[in-house]
Amino acid sequence: MANTQGMKIKFTVFKNEDIEKLSKIRKAYLSEAQETIVKNRLAEGKRGLPKYLVINTDEPYADEVIEIMKRHGHWG
Repeated sequence: MANTQGMKIKFTVFKNEDIEKLSKIRKAYLSEAQETIVKNRLAEGKRGLPKYLVINTDEPYADEVIEIMKRHGHWG
């Protein structure tokens, strides 16, 4: 497991396969929340739904990615 000391929790990520296991109503609630977030972002002049690169902390290369992020000021 990667050394995540000092990492702020800035993002929430759900695997699509986990979402598919939700009930129809829970998927609808999640979709509604996402739509609201997109509308708020657009009102702030941001892109609607940004795309992120996600690295699982239990991958063998996670510590290398963390070091790259630190060098570029994107850690913590």
